[in-house]
Order: sequence, then structure tokens, then C-alpha cells
Amino acid sequence: MKHSTQVNLIHQIFDAIDRGTPPMAERFTRNDTSAYTSSERAARERDVLFRHHPIVAGFSSQIPNPGDYLTEDLAPVPILIARNTAGELRAFVNICRHRGAKLASGCGHTAKLFSCPYHAWSYDTDGRLVAIPDDYGFEGLDRAASGLVALPVSEKYGLIFVTPTPGDNNAIDIDAMLAGLGEDIDSYGIASMAHQETRVVRRRMNWKLMSDTFWEAYHIKVLHAQNVAPLFVKNLAMFDAFGRNTRYIGVRKSIEKLRDLPQEKWDLVPHTTILMNLFPNTILVMQSDHAEIYRIFPAGTHVGESVATISILAPEPSPKWSRTMDLLLGVVDQDFTLGEGIQHNFESGAQRKVIYGRYENALEHFHRSIREAIGEV
Repeated sequence: MKHSTQVNLIHQIFDAIDRGTPPMAERFTRNDTSAYTSSERAARERDVLFRHHPIVAGFSSQIPNPGDYLTEDLAPVPILIARNTAGELRAFVNICRHRGAKLASGCGHTAKLFSCPYHAWSYDTDGRLVAIPDDYGFEGLDRAASGLVALPVSEKYGLIFVTPTPGDNNAIDIDAMLAGLGEDIDSYGIASMAHQETRVVRRRMNWKLMSDTFWEAYHIKVLHAQNVAPLFVKNLAMFDAFGRNTRYIGVRKSIEKLRDLPQEKWDLVPHTTILMNLFPNTILVMQSDHAEIYRIFPAGTHVGESVATISILAPEPSPKWSRTMDLLLGVVDQDFTLGEGIQHNFESGAQRKVIYGRYENALEHFHRSIREAIGEV
């Protein structure tokens, strides 16, 4: 983040603290609880947001060298991402063209071929079909047309974006998609951080409920009273929209220390938690010495199921990152456990609307952006 932007935000924060109220929208809003329970709505979201929209599928630091690869199984289409011999990124549908078996799992290094575990059809890191055992049974097959199905893929700022739609070969314009937020991401040095750990969390709640908990500070003083609440200024968060993306800044009480420093020494990051929603489903959380990335997906066939990968990126490996992961999972477990109860309540049909307060405007932006994307507005 530019220093001038930090200074401007810090002045706004001090004004809010002195005023005793956070920045607020003009009015409170409502959202239909069917957004969390409708199977028809969920089907549109899967198609528009998770099939035809670029999503973060991994991190550049996971596959830095030729032959490195990773797989993504949470998207509606199984994805295989690899670096070819020239070090260029390639993405494919992770399905053998012969009989449909999955080619690879997890992550790996120094791969030259991806060989199907069913009949050993093999493909190189550019997706070309290069080997068919007993190929006399496939005389006349056009090998050039029988390689892996390619997917659009791009990487920038240490993040890998894939559109999980075969045949949609338009290049991914990451900066256009981020609508100005890329400058912030770049300034935090994500690209120079290394992947430390990823854990997977599954919950019986709609994927949007899992995301909702990040977009308001109102609950912190109550739900997190015994852990992080004492660190933060009550209700105070700074919201800015970047297209359909969001920057949301939770303010720590330690920011008061900056009042005694000249502006040229002001540094926002150590005194805040900076959250960015990379629409639709990736939440990037900048802490003072590392980044936390949540990638949230619908799970299973039920509208009330979700799964998230939670990853830590940091400059240097250390045993402390495992402890950091334990701590952050302990906090979000409180949110997600409550969210499962909310999902159950919504599915009862007893309540048709929820209310977003004037200082919960990031929530309204998130849901309005989804409605716009799937054609509900």
C-alpha cells in the first residue's frame, strides 16, 4: 500500500476513534436468507462464480521450477497446474482423455510426464499425449487432438488464477479483475513469500456464511471477547471497494502509538489486520509478518456445505507458523461453529431476511457483487 494511502487511512481512523463511531453507509440493508438455502441460487453460483470466473488455484511459491505441479480438487472441475520445461505455467482438466481417470494428486516436483494410473496413457507438462501402451488398439487416433484439455491460467503477485472452463481460452487479465487492488497486494510482497502450510476445513454451512464472518468487525467484541477482542478498536474497520473486490482493515488499539510519530514514520500494517476479498472466494489476510489465505468453496451437493483451504505464506520457514495456524483456526472455529447454527436456522424457514448495519457495509458489497454477477440485480 502506498505510504500516502496509509497516511490518509490513518487520519480517517483517528477521526473515527475521536468521533466514537466507525465510518458508516447511508442506511442499513437487508438480504434474503434464501441466498444461503436456495438450491437454484447455489447452482447459478457454481456455474458463474466457480466455473466461469477466474479463481485462485494455488501459489507461485508452490511450483517455482520446471516439472513442479499442483492439483485443485475443490473447484467444480478437477484442475492440474504444471510448469513446463520452459518454466511457463500450464493448466489442464485433471482427467485422462482415454477413460476419465484422474492423472495426478497433490503436489509434486520434477515431473516430466503425467501417467494415468488406469491404463498408463501419458502426457507431458504441455498436456500433449505422448504415450499410449499397446497403441495398435487405437489406430487412427489423432494424438494432437487428444491431449489434456487446457484451461486459462495466469499468475501475478505470487497468486495463480485459473478459469475452470474448458474451451474458454481468453487470457486472464488479473489487474483488470482486481480493479486496482493489485497494487496493494504487490506492495505486501506476497510473491516473495513461500508457502508454509495449508489445512482444510469442512463445515455444514453455505460458503457465503463462511466468508461473511470476515466482513464485519461488529461481532469481535462479543464472539471473540476472550481472545482477539481486547486487541481491536470496537466496531472500527475501514472498507473500500475495488470493483467486486474488497479491502477491509480491522484496527488494533496499538494504532494510538502513531499519534506521537511524524507522518513520514507512520506504518499501517503493524497496527491493523488487512483483509482483501479477491472476488468471489479468496480472502487474503495481511498480518505484520505473514499472509493468511482462505479459499472457500461450495462442497458436496447440498447448499449448506462448504470447504475452505487455509494457507500461510511467509518469508522464512519456521516452526512458529504451525502454532500460528493453530491460533487462527481456534479463532475462526468460533465463527464457523456459530455459522453452522445460523445455517440450520435459515433452513428452518422461520426467518426470511437478515439485516446488515450501517457499519457492516462490506457485507452488503459482497452480497450485492454476487447478485450482480449471477444476474439477480
